[in-house]
Amino acid sequence: MKDYKYEEEETWNMARELAWDVYSITSRGAFDSDHRVRNSVRRASFAIMANVAEGVERGGKQEFVRYLSKAKDEIKLLRQQLIQAQQKGFINSATLTRLELSLESLGCMISGLMTTINQEFINIDSVTVSYQSI
Repeated sequence: MKDYKYEEEETWNMARELAWDVYSITSRGAFDSDHRVRNSVRRASFAIMANVAEGVERGGKQEFVRYLSKAKDEIKLLRQQLIQAQQKGFINSATLTRLELSLESLGCMISGLMTTINQEFINIDSVTVSYQSI
């Protein structure tokens, strides 16, 4: 696997932008009245970014894919929490829609990265055996 830092990974940068967007949104309004919801939403958003970084830093393809899978799970969790936050009146439907679009884009980017890594893994690690006639 190529040697690079997680800060160079486009997926991590997109996850970072999303996390700080969520942090900003949860720093105002009704989130002040329910710290448990606020902290849960923030934790899920930062976990996406953290899992991408952890996968990159592990250095192995299988580990990277495993952590990207965890990041996708956190995307699903964050989306559910944001829907609940909208239902409770913590965010409006326009904000929810904007965040859902970001989550969808990030999820697609992670899926594409996982596919690329898996294809590289299959191509590099496959063994070909040539048989010679005697």
